[in-house]
Amino acid sequence: MSSIEIKQTNGGTVRPLRHKILRPGQAFHTTILPRDDEKTTRHFALYLKGKLGSVASIFPEELNEYPGKNAYRLRGMATVEENQGVGFGTAILHYVIQCLMKETDAELLWCNARETAFGFYEKFGFEIIGETFDIENIGPHKKGFYKIERKQ
Repeated sequence: MSSIEIKQTNGGTVRPLRHKILRPGQAFHTTILPRDDEKTTRHFALYLKGKLGSVASIFPEELNEYPGKNAYRLRGMATVEENQGVGFGTAILHYVIQCLMKETDAELLWCNARETAFGFYEKFGFEIIGETFDIENIGPHKKGFYKIERKQ
């Protein structure tokens, strides 16, 4: 995967892939997530040979189960269907965590993980916690978090 490039981008770049993968059949405006346009929100895009392959967005938000911890929330992570399972999601997530480690004092990265993605997040090192809850028009989820550990 040497022809992969990951870079920070804007909400307008990530929304079409969010729509295609995460919100098919829903109105496009559902891909505009709360906090998307805030200054503290960061969007990332992975390109393979110049073609968009995966996206993710993060912003600071406390995880209720760990109050007082400096946490960032991961939202809108999506990978083009034909590239799922080949490491794009892992690559963009590694990049996001490296950015958090270098540029913030974040201790946790968390998300509401779709039931279908539990295995991906667990394999990456996330802990899936709590009860299953349903997000209307999307499906069952649980919270998941990743402890950001810096070497001393």
